[in-house]
Amino acid sequence: MATSNRWVLYLFAVVFGLVLIAKGLTLYTDYLWFGSFGQEAVFTTIFWNRVVLGVVVAGLFFAFFYANLRFARRPLPGDVTFIGRRLLPEEEREQIEQYADRALLLFAAVGAVMAGVVASAHWIEWLQYANWVPFNQADPVFGKDAGFYVFRLRFIEYMWQSLYYALVVTFVFSVVVHLYQEAIRLVGNTVQAIPRARAHALGLLAATLLVKIYSYRLAQYDLLFGNASGAFRGGAGWTDIHARLPVLYLLMAASLAAAIIAIVAIRTRNYKLPAGAVAALILLSLLGGTVYPLAMQKLVVVPNELEYERPYIARNIEATNFAYGTHEVEDRSIAISNDITPETIRDNWATIENIRLWDHRPLQRTYNQEQALRAYYNFPDVDVDRYMVDGRIRQVMLAPRQLNADKLPGRERWVNRNLKYTHGYGITLAPVNETNAEGRPNYWVHGIPLTVSQDIGIPSLPQQENTPNLGIYYGTATHPRMIERMRPPEQPLTTQQPQAQPGAETPEGPGTGQPATGPNQPRRGYGGTPEDITAQEFVIVNTKEQELHYSRGGEGTGEIDNAYIHYDGTGGVQLSSYFRRFAFFARFFPDVRILFTNLTTHESRIQINRTLPERMQAIAPFMMYDPDPYIVIDEDGSLKWINDAYTISGKYPYSQGLRPLGNYFRNSVKVVCDAYNGTPEYYIVDDTDPLVQCYDKIFPTLFKRGEEMSDHLRSHLRVPQLLFTLQVGVYADYHMKDPEVFYQGEDRWAMPPEIYSFGRRMVEAYYVVMRLPGEEEPEFLIMMPLVLQGQEERNMVAWMAARCDGPNYGELMVYHFPKGQLVYGPWMIESRIGQDPTISSQITLWSQAGSNVIRGNLLVIPLENSLLYVEPLYLEAEDTGLPELRKVILVYGDSIAFSDTIEGALTQIFGDLGVEVELPDDAFEPPTAATPGAESGVLETVRQTLDRILALNRDAEAARARGDVVTYFELNQQQTQLLDQLGQQIEQETGGAINGTGAPAAP
Repeated sequence: MATSNRWVLYLFAVVFGLVLIAKGLTLYTDYLWFGSFGQEAVFTTIFWNRVVLGVVVAGLFFAFFYANLRFARRPLPGDVTFIGRRLLPEEEREQIEQYADRALLLFAAVGAVMAGVVASAHWIEWLQYANWVPFNQADPVFGKDAGFYVFRLRFIEYMWQSLYYALVVTFVFSVVVHLYQEAIRLVGNTVQAIPRARAHALGLLAATLLVKIYSYRLAQYDLLFGNASGAFRGGAGWTDIHARLPVLYLLMAASLAAAIIAIVAIRTRNYKLPAGAVAALILLSLLGGTVYPLAMQKLVVVPNELEYERPYIARNIEATNFAYGTHEVEDRSIAISNDITPETIRDNWATIENIRLWDHRPLQRTYNQEQALRAYYNFPDVDVDRYMVDGRIRQVMLAPRQLNADKLPGRERWVNRNLKYTHGYGITLAPVNETNAEGRPNYWVHGIPLTVSQDIGIPSLPQQENTPNLGIYYGTATHPRMIERMRPPEQPLTTQQPQAQPGAETPEGPGTGQPATGPNQPRRGYGGTPEDITAQEFVIVNTKEQELHYSRGGEGTGEIDNAYIHYDGTGGVQLSSYFRRFAFFARFFPDVRILFTNLTTHESRIQINRTLPERMQAIAPFMMYDPDPYIVIDEDGSLKWINDAYTISGKYPYSQGLRPLGNYFRNSVKVVCDAYNGTPEYYIVDDTDPLVQCYDKIFPTLFKRGEEMSDHLRSHLRVPQLLFTLQVGVYADYHMKDPEVFYQGEDRWAMPPEIYSFGRRMVEAYYVVMRLPGEEEPEFLIMMPLVLQGQEERNMVAWMAARCDGPNYGELMVYHFPKGQLVYGPWMIESRIGQDPTISSQITLWSQAGSNVIRGNLLVIPLENSLLYVEPLYLEAEDTGLPELRKVILVYGDSIAFSDTIEGALTQIFGDLGVEVELPDDAFEPPTAATPGAESGVLETVRQTLDRILALNRDAEAARARGDVVTYFELNQQQTQLLDQLGQQIEQETGGAINGTGAPAAP
């Protein structure tokens, strides 16, 4: 070997060795990481199964492939002579011979490594195969348990593919080697081969054809997961059973015959016969597998489709409902009576005071502007939850204040990015329906350091203000919500025609009174995509460098007052030795500062994989995780993330598939992750799911029983929006249990459209606190109104809800309306709002004043046997970009109310509600007690101001009726000034926060 070639080989060996060492050290750091939260067994189970599976498959492939190549390399017998030209000149053959054996060994080794790597990726299929759990449900075609398809079929398919492709590759390479060895020669139009080569090649061909037989059996199984019928979308139809299935049996027989012909050809030396058999098999596959079933479908089934497909539709309906958990939906009929009285409102005040006026999109923007407080803090998302306040369930919007690494001061400095700025701090929490005098949230938990202005049932929370427990070391990155990714893009209500007049209809929807173009048009997709949170690859905590806990301005000095801590939790891997530091240096190469910094000690800890749900995915990659984890305040005041985990499969017989989610989808696991320590706890909340039973067998140390979760955390579980939206989408079709009704599609439901901002979009599922019809107590649930498919802009036909509390968790309920009753759908309500002269003129005035008007989510609120429709209006000034909740639109029956609060809107429609209005405590400082005389004076002042506002409102309406827009605008400005004055009066005496509902005392 030449010296230059030798050096190239040495260099390659060194590089390969270094890569191998780095990979080994990375695996070692993974092991340490799993060990940091006590799940080494999960790592070793995955690791050793991958290694063993890869080694076994690689070894088998190498032995089989190389043995066949060596057999083909055997020299020709001395008595063999061929007529014709040789394949290669003798000179070229001599050069190749120097490397031929080593090349074959290298080919075999590389092929074996590739086969082993591919095999190791199928570790979960192998573990499912070995630990399968029966569903105790037999498929209606082959009589096999559904567990065979869900757990075993994928691994069987992989093993068949591996064997088949190994035979094909071996056959091709063996023939090539035989050609090189001249054991096989092409002479004119004939093939000449010595007996050994002929037997070898045709034997491999026969083996390949024999293995091919089983592919047709697998194709028969696959009929259960897709169909050629247009009558339904999952499982074998009439054509599959009566055309494709028999053809697959015929192909099995044809493949067996071709294999026999190949074996017989070894003795007959007739190579055309096996070639013809293979060609015939291919032709039969094309005709029988495509042309014949298509002809049967078009000529036989389609003319009488329902008659032929009826039993298969019934199978599809039953299987799909089971696969998505909609088989136990409680369906109730309810007639809308619209007989609400003030007494009805008092009896259902828990529903009224929890109507969500704050939408997460504008509220997130408000939180980021008012509560981030530092450029390097951000709120990547706002979530809905409920807490007990003064003995009443209250719905709240809360968000964790997280660290944005790309906005750190001196972020280019390694110490700042990886040692000093390590975590976010605290949360911001506000009720869903309260504002202060400026139309901004009435914060119950806010600020830096944490300020608690309202008891939310966590006694230890106020004492947490300066403790490390409020540090958010493990959080979320910014992801578009799964629901946002699933829905079609927002459709702005614009037109090429001249600007629509207030309340006028546009070609694309109801008039909004908003200019179609111009500087006042709201931002497209407003609030939908927050500023990205960028997480550090790693941070090292408990070092000699102090970690910033929070930062606030000095009191009146203009100086920064920082609070620092040293992490004392268990999160991360302890850098207890220099070797561990070297291992993490290899993992994050070329960051040598991990290795050489003098700021770490043996007590320091390195934290990696700090974002959810990626952290969960790294621990248990065999489940799918909801992209929207939410944070909960635990009993001790610490912060815990709850992330929903889904068990999914694409192999449940006869179920309709939803790409890319498969055709079986369950939320069987809730993952609780400590925001300070990062410790994950996987709780099984649905132990009837065979998939989670299988995973529990494979990883017994990973899962806990749902009963082991604390009662407090269980009280904050919720049916995830993603799951519920999928279930609504499935049930919208599959509530039709009668195959004929399903086939005709005459009662197919859909999610309705609405106006958000000033664009058309689909209504998304929303959480509410309400008392279900026929129930005694209010509860937390998620719901969705439903309309007829193809008539989405018309009346509602039903609403669907999932219960989230206690023993009723996960129960699905549908309330459908009588078919002869007109119930306004969301788009009809949007049209009425757009055509209301008072509302459209107010929007026009605000727009002319240089503000963006944002129409919020339209909420359909069931109230006993009636419906309320609520839509908030937000105002965003051009200069601040800060949304404020300014008006509430309430629609009931034929009445529309337009007020500052829910309480005011209800009063406009129903008159005096007969409840005492109770203003909330001061959101920032408790008000000093007032004397009875002073309190009476304040009330008198408030009454006088309200009288003046009402008088101005009457004058303004009269001016509008005359068409005097200038006077109308001036009078509205005076009303706004008086409202501000009224807010200041109330703030001085009651603490500054005005309840969006009027906050009546609990009746």
